Amino acid sequence: MKKSWTIAALLATFAAGSASAAGTAAGTVITNQAEIIFTPEGSTTPNPPIPSNPVTTTVLPVPSFSITPNDESPDPTKPDYTKPGQTKTDVKPCDKNVAFKYVLTNTGNVPGESYTLANTPDPTGAVKTPENIRFYAGAADTNNDGTLSATEIAAATPITSITGVAQDQAVTFFQVYDIPCTATNTDVFGGDPTGTRNDNPAFNNDPTIPQDANNSNTTKITRNDAVVIGPKADPDGNGNPTTPPYTSPEGVQITPTASDTQVAQGTTTTTTVTFTNTLQNTGNRPDVINVTYNPVNLPAGSTVTLLKPDGTPLTDTNGDGIVDVGVVQPGATADVLVKVTFPAGSQPTSPTAPPTVEIVAVSSNDKTKSDPTKDIINLPGLSFGNPTTTPGGDPTQVGTPPVGTPTEFPNGSGNPTNPIIPPATCAGPIQTYLPMEVANLGTAPDLFNVSGTATVKLTSGSTTTVNVEYYRDVNGDGKLDAGDTRLTDTNGDGIADTGLLQPGTELKLVAVLGVPCDAASQTITLTQTAKSPTTGSTVTDPNDTITVGKTPVAAPTKSVNLAQARPGEELTYTIVGKNTSNANITKAMVCDVVPNNTTFVSFAATTDATGTVLYSNNGGSTWTTSASAPAAGQKVCAGVDTNGDGTITTADVLAPGKSITVTYKVKVN
Repeated sequence: MKKSWTIAALLATFAAGSASAAGTAAGTVITNQAEIIFTPEGSTTPNPPIPSNPVTTTVLPVPSFSITPNDESPDPTKPDYTKPGQTKTDVKPCDKNVAFKYVLTNTGNVPGESYTLANTPDPTGAVKTPENIRFYAGAADTNNDGTLSATEIAAATPITSITGVAQDQAVTFFQVYDIPCTATNTDVFGGDPTGTRNDNPAFNNDPTIPQDANNSNTTKITRNDAVVIGPKADPDGNGNPTTPPYTSPEGVQITPTASDTQVAQGTTTTTTVTFTNTLQNTGNRPDVINVTYNPVNLPAGSTVTLLKPDGTPLTDTNGDGIVDVGVVQPGATADVLVKVTFPAGSQPTSPTAPPTVEIVAVSSNDKTKSDPTKDIINLPGLSFGNPTTTPGGDPTQVGTPPVGTPTEFPNGSGNPTNPIIPPATCAGPIQTYLPMEVANLGTAPDLFNVSGTATVKLTSGSTTTVNVEYYRDVNGDGKLDAGDTRLTDTNGDGIADTGLLQPGTELKLVAVLGVPCDAASQTITLTQTAKSPTTGSTVTDPNDTITVGKTPVAAPTKSVNLAQARPGEELTYTIVGKNTSNANITKAMVCDVVPNNTTFVSFAATTDATGTVLYSNNGGSTWTTSASAPAAGQKVCAGVDTNGDGTITTADVLAPGKSITVTYKVKVN
C-alpha cells in the first residue's frame, strides 16, 4: 500500500507543476522514473531506493491564438459586422487614418509563432469597405494614447504580419483606413483585421493552421456640410458678440447688427462703400465656399464687386462657374469684401426700401446648404418746400404760395392780389406766414436744420435781412395757430431743426416772416434751406414770395401866417406835400390856386429830394425854373425834376418820406 500511494503522489505532483495558461510548450519531453523504497523484514535499516526504468513523453503542438476585441460572431473565422467589437461615430467623408487598436495573443503552446494580417470585408456587403487599409505595430503609438495620429503614422511603416510571438505573449497592433470623400451621411464603413497563423517550420507536424476573423469594427459617417455668412467677424450674424462699428476703406462708418445685417450711412458725397463680410465653414469637412450676391433697391447705375481681402476680385477656384473663397477648413473663417458703387447724389427709391446687397455663401460639397446676410446702405433723401399731396414739399414752385386770408391779415394776406399793407400805427413786425413741409426721404432716421432769410427793402431806401422762423404746424392746416410750436435747436449746432425724423416721415411747418413796419412796397423773396448735418443732404427753396402792398399817400398840410388880415396885407401859406406811403410816387406836384379877393405875390418851393424844383402854370404841360402869376382860375404847381430832363414826368420819382414844401404869398385886395 505504501508503494502505491507513493507513486500516485508523485504523479499528482508532476501534473500540478506542469500546468500553464497555454499548456506545456510543444516539443517538451516529459521524463518520469519511479522507485521503490522499503525496509527488509527483520531489519530496521531501510533498503536504498531501487529506481524503475525511465519513461519519456513528448508534448505535441497545440497552436492557437486570439485577436481582441472580438465582435459577437459565434464563428471565429467569420466576422459579424452587425455586432462589431469597436465602433466610431465621429467620422466624416475624406477622414484619413481612422485607427482601431487590437491585441494578438499566442494562446497555444507553440513558441516563435508568426501571423499574416489581412482584412475580411463584410460578407453581406451592408458595411462598406474603406480605402487604404493598413496595419501598424503597436510601437507606432509613441505617446501611448491608444490611437495613432497622422504624425505617428507618417513616422511608421505599415506591417503585413506579426512574427516571433512567444507562448502566452500579447502583441498590440492597429488597423488603419481612410474614408472616401464620396461617403454620404449615415454611410457605415468597417474593417475586420484577420490573422492567419503561418506554418511553423520547427513543428512541421502542426495539426492545424488556425485563423481569427471575428474582429470587425465599424465607422458611421456623419457628414455635415454647412456654411454661414454674416457681418464682419460675426459669421453667424447673431451678434454674439456684436462686431463694433468699423470704417470702410472709403471712410464710411459701417455698423454691424445682431440681425445678420450691417448698415453703412451714406452722405451726399458717398459713391462707394466696401463692406467686410465673414463666412465660416460650420460643416465637418473641408469645403470650397461659393459666394453670390443679389442687389435689391440699388440706385440705377450701381455696381457690386466681390473682392478678396487684398482687394483683388474673387475667382472660381474649383471650376464650377461661381466665384469662391477657396478651400475653407472645418470651423475656419474667411473674409469677403463687397464693394458697392453708385452714382453721386443717388437717393433711395423709397424711404422704406433701403439699397441692399444680399450676400449668399454656398457649400460646394452640398449646394443645398447656404446662408445669406445683408449689407445695407442708408442713402440720404430730403424734400422741402411748399405743400404737396405727396410726402415732402416742392421747392421748384415759381411764384407766391398762399399765405393766409384777409380775415387773418387785416391789411391783406401777403399775396399779389391781396398784399400785406403795413398799418398806419405799427407796433412791431407784421407776422406773415406761409405753409411749408419737410420730409425724410432717406432710409435712415435723420435730423434736418431748417433756416431761411429774406432781404427787405425799407422806406428809407436801405435794406435789412430778416430771418425766417419755423413752427410745427400741429394740426396741418397751413396756418399759424396758437398750438403751433416753434422749432428749436435740438442738436446744439445753433440752427433750429426738425428733430429726428424716421424714414418716410413728413413734418408740416409754418414759415413766419416778420415784415418790418417801415417795409417799402415790394415783393419779398424768401430763401429757405433744409439740410441734414449728418449726411449733407440739402434742399433749398429759393422762390417763395410775400408781397407788401402800397400804403396811401396822406393829404398835404397847409397853414397860413395870419388868421385875420386887412386889405393890403400879405398872406403867407406853407404847403407841405410828402410821400407818406411805402412806395415811390412819380410826377409828384404840389399845386394851389390864387384865392379869391387876393393877388398873386410869389410861389416858391423847396425839397429834401434830390433834384431841381420846377414850376408850371398849366397843370404840368410846361415847366419853368421859377413861378409866375397864373391866369385867373389856374393852378400854380411845383415838382422835383429828379432825372434832370427839365420837365416833370412819371420818370421823376419822389421816394417814401420825401417832401415838397411850398411857400405861397398873396396880397389881400
